[in-house]
Amino acid sequence: MAESDREAREDVDLGPAGSPQRDAAIPKYRAETEDWARRAQAALDAHPNAEPFFKRTLQRFIDDLKLLVANVRPGPATKYDDAAYNDSMVAYGGPLAICQRLGVQW
Repeated sequence: MAESDREAREDVDLGPAGSPQRDAAIPKYRAETEDWARRAQAALDAHPNAEPFFKRTLQRFIDDLKLLVANVRPGPATKYDDAAYNDSMVAYGGPLAICQRLGVQW
């Protein structure tokens, strides 16, 4: 999760969606996110007895990120990009709340 956060911050720090710097970084961000999603999925699949709410919300977060990077294009963010991002942040709240409750920080 910390890695996903770091990569997202690095992308946002390049400038607003549609800026030349951010548009140029889309392939890198897509590759990093797809790689993270593959590894996160493998970790999730390796723990079938995890708390159901944790599994559901982490799965949503993984899927939302995959959808986000599959559809992102150069130029200003679309309403669909914004909706995908917002949905991913809602799903992120599940693992975050559970991990914080257990004392796990990232």
